[in-house]
Amino acid sequence: MVKNPLLKYSIERLLHEANPEGGTFFGGTAFNKMIFLLYKRLQENDVDLKLPYYWYLQGSLIEENQFESDVGKSRLYYITSDHSSRRMMSVPITSISADEKQIIDQNIQTLVQHYKQTNGYFKKGYLDFLLDDVYEKAPYDFQRAFNRKFVPFLNSFKTPARREIPVSLSFTCENIEAIETFLDNSLRVFPNEDMERIFETYLEWDDTARIAIEYDQKRIFSMTDSFWKMFCKNLRIIKNENIPDALIHEWDSLFTSTVFPEYQGTLHKLRTSLLKKWKKGQEDDKEIDNLVKKLNFISRNHLSKSEN
Repeated sequence: MVKNPLLKYSIERLLHEANPEGGTFFGGTAFNKMIFLLYKRLQENDVDLKLPYYWYLQGSLIEENQFESDVGKSRLYYITSDHSSRRMMSVPITSISADEKQIIDQNIQTLVQHYKQTNGYFKKGYLDFLLDDVYEKAPYDFQRAFNRKFVPFLNSFKTPARREIPVSLSFTCENIEAIETFLDNSLRVFPNEDMERIFETYLEWDDTARIAIEYDQKRIFSMTDSFWKMFCKNLRIIKNENIPDALIHEWDSLFTSTVFPEYQGTLHKLRTSLLKKWKKGQEDDKEIDNLVKKLNFISRNHLSKSEN
């Protein structure tokens, strides 16, 4: 049974336009992001697909159970086991009105063409363009500052092939200054009011991250990853559309009882460990200061005796 014929037609029409033969160049990520952008475009034309989605790790994400309930087929029906989209050489007959069909068809053609070259092939790196366009519609500037600017900067230090942290990694002064600027910019746009329950923990994370880039630089990668996962598990609770209240309540309960306290415990342990290194560094600095003072004193005395 199809509860939402508008959504079903839009999905199948989109796949027919973007990837009729089911090639691997158009997979799950492209499908998720493009159907979201279509949903937003159609809202501006007074056509509501009622797409069930939430904001998560890499932008908008379809909620699969509600999707299947609405469309009558699972998302996995449309995205096959090799991660390509389903072959869609023709568009199935639909019960929606001719006017709605025309609006949907026109918007799909415009949307897909935006990511294609004049020869009909998708632009190189079109997934990044898609993600940028999705994040332009993100509810918070923090999402753009943190996940589309700071995280890619950190990832640029990883090895190209396996995306691993180099054994010999060492941030330069310029690198550290850039990271601190990213942290400053993220802090400036953090949604304090909407994210009140995690705000104090975010401040603790921010302070700990600044210590890490001085005393344990490789830690910043895992710290950033774990924080973003925690943030997004809270984000999906407050920024979603067309998702059952029962599921949102389930997410909220899980976050409150397990996700957040476990994250706080892990962060506290890491912070304690880094503060020990910071304290040792402070003590070492004092020892160096005392040694410099002592050498200066000896030097002055030597100079005074030479003059006499």
